Amino acid sequence: MLKRILLKDLTRNKVVTTTLFIFILLASMLVSSATNVIVELTDSMTSLFQKSHAPHYVQMYSGKLNQEEIDKFSSKTPCVKEQQTTELLNINGANIFLGNNGKNQANSVLENSFTKQNDKFDFLLDMDNQIMQIKDGEIGVPVYYMKQYNLKIGNTIKIINGNFFMEFTIKDFIRDAQMNPSLVTSKRFLISDNDWNTLKANIGEIEYLIEFLLNDINKINKFETLYQSTKLPQIGTSITYPIYQVLNALSDGIVVIIIILISILLIVISVLCLRFTLITTIEEDYREIGVMKAIGIQNSNIQNLYLTKYLLIASLASSLGYILSLFIGSFFTKNINLYMGTVNKSTFSILIPFIGSVLVFVSIVFFCKIILKKLKKISAVDALRSSKSINSVKYGYNLQLYKNKITNTNMFLGLNEVVRKFTTYGLLCFVYMICIFLMIVPLNFLNTIQSPEFITYMGAGKSDIRIDLQRTKQTQHLFNSILQNIKNDSDIEKYASFTTSSYKIKNKDGELENIKIENGNFKTFPLTYLKGSAPIKEDEIALSTINANELEKSIGDNLSVFSKNKELTLTVSGIYQDITYGGKTAKAMLPSEEDNILWNIINLNIKSGVNLEDKLKQYSIDYYPAKVTDMNNYISQTLGSVISQLRLVIKLSFIISVAISSLITAMFFKMLIAKDTSQTATMLSLGFSTRDIRIQYITRALLVLIIGVGLGIILANTLGQKISGLLLSGILNLQFVVNPLVIYILCPAILILTVFITITVISRAINKIKIISIIE
Repeated sequence: MLKRILLKDLTRNKVVTTTLFIFILLASMLVSSATNVIVELTDSMTSLFQKSHAPHYVQMYSGKLNQEEIDKFSSKTPCVKEQQTTELLNINGANIFLGNNGKNQANSVLENSFTKQNDKFDFLLDMDNQIMQIKDGEIGVPVYYMKQYNLKIGNTIKIINGNFFMEFTIKDFIRDAQMNPSLVTSKRFLISDNDWNTLKANIGEIEYLIEFLLNDINKINKFETLYQSTKLPQIGTSITYPIYQVLNALSDGIVVIIIILISILLIVISVLCLRFTLITTIEEDYREIGVMKAIGIQNSNIQNLYLTKYLLIASLASSLGYILSLFIGSFFTKNINLYMGTVNKSTFSILIPFIGSVLVFVSIVFFCKIILKKLKKISAVDALRSSKSINSVKYGYNLQLYKNKITNTNMFLGLNEVVRKFTTYGLLCFVYMICIFLMIVPLNFLNTIQSPEFITYMGAGKSDIRIDLQRTKQTQHLFNSILQNIKNDSDIEKYASFTTSSYKIKNKDGELENIKIENGNFKTFPLTYLKGSAPIKEDEIALSTINANELEKSIGDNLSVFSKNKELTLTVSGIYQDITYGGKTAKAMLPSEEDNILWNIINLNIKSGVNLEDKLKQYSIDYYPAKVTDMNNYISQTLGSVISQLRLVIKLSFIISVAISSLITAMFFKMLIAKDTSQTATMLSLGFSTRDIRIQYITRALLVLIIGVGLGIILANTLGQKISGLLLSGILNLQFVVNPLVIYILCPAILILTVFITITVISRAINKIKIISIIE
């Protein structure tokens, strides 16, 4: 009997059943996919770090090096397991020609280094995650360049500097636990010892990586504090193992977070649809439920009668969602497999995504049971004696037809129905709001990080051209020469120079630690400060949000900075957002110490009418070996992997939003038309045509859609901004850069067209309603 009732109910409401099934399936598939990405990301990154023996603490340094002092420190420090100092040969991009197209890397923001394979740890791995061995004439190229320039094994890499020429053949592509992500602007090429010595004798600048492996990874912070309290080399960037993990996980982590958010929204939509469906079904079966209660059937048995159907739908949809996630997994993990390698599936990695699907199933069943508790409120006597409903609609404001200023009566009646029963249409409005939210938030986020304005979230003011000059022996002379030439260049509208140096400060515990402070004129290319303003006096300092939080400093607080062996007390004048260098930067107007300078930057704007490309080419030649880039290229190269993953999310969110809007419209109005059969027959008897009634339903759908789209756009520009800002460490207040044509016209138009087509098709069911159906 139960089987017969179940089959009859499923066939009676095919659209409703199918819609609920697809919602639950999508939610299950995305939750399983998200957990699968998390597991695969964790396993692949763990494998990469283990096989490469990634260092726990690295200090970058350029200058004279006393290895004996480092060895003494290592031998006297019990927590140090291994220490090695790696030599990098930094070669300007203008001298590097990748592939067979003959194009150099002059306009690249990336710093390219050539190195030998290490002996103890920090190994560079091939695409099989094995320690790569290189012969003379061969080269291992970062996997980033393989993806960026479509390089292949056997292609050539050329190094040209005047009369000096060397050519290498790509043996394989390398995975580098330290420098894999695009956010890390340094990249290492692997060559043989002999080739490295040849290059060193003819080109490039030496930089050292002073690397440490510790006995206990949990003591990294203590070791960092200990190292920075010594007189060992500290002029340069220091990076720890956890930061390497964050940088490697960032771009794929963003995808995981967005997929989980979409999954949660789908579960919410599924529950709301389930509530609407169940209540409507119970209302339709109100008298039958009364009969069952009258003959002695218990509430629990009646509940199980309804619950069985949704148990079947939820279990099948969740199971199929999990199975589909196994097939589409590579769609989300492609980037992970490329940069970190593929790890064999374990029982654990298969079980966790399955648990995700089970959680979706359990949540659906849980809410279903809550909704079915309404059956207890039904009295057998009331159900048999009247047509009262457990969920009687409380009508809202009723518009008067004779006061109607809308010339089309059908449109007025459609509007009036939405106004009277807006609580009924609230579900539809909410779903449309979520659909437009899912469409435009990833688009706004992508548009924002691709825009020139995003440079302000990277701790720099907006400008046309950026010139980077890493610290070398000849840096100061070249830097001064560039500044003089720019000052005399009539094509330049304005410019500003900045020098970043390493200083020591007292942290919140009173211990000394290193900090990078950028010194210069911050008025020419101003930042937007979250609090306060830029430093304008020598006793002021501005801190990035992460530094301010870690140091527990706010506007007006004092900070001790040591310059030229003197303790200076600076007042915090402003707090700004910055995602570069782990988000830990500062700005001041301190005198730069020659020995502590890390790099120089010049920002400039060209005058209107001057060709930007020509200027970039000219400066790249004239100011060699400085890196000359326009801001668009700087952002796209630095955030390349994040941008690539966001495009993937945008495709996914568009497909899901269109599918949801179509399915929910079909389900909602299919049930509504069936429920309003008597009312429709009455209208037909009064002389309304089926076309008139269809126009009324179309008006209802489009009106609710417009309200939902409006609310969704508001929600995206408020809550969506805050959520997007949280995805990038160092940003507390992200402001979307919006493309009005796409966001306010194209996206709503897609939803409107989808809903219009769906409701037009569904409303054809009205043609089947006969006037005789009014007679009960």
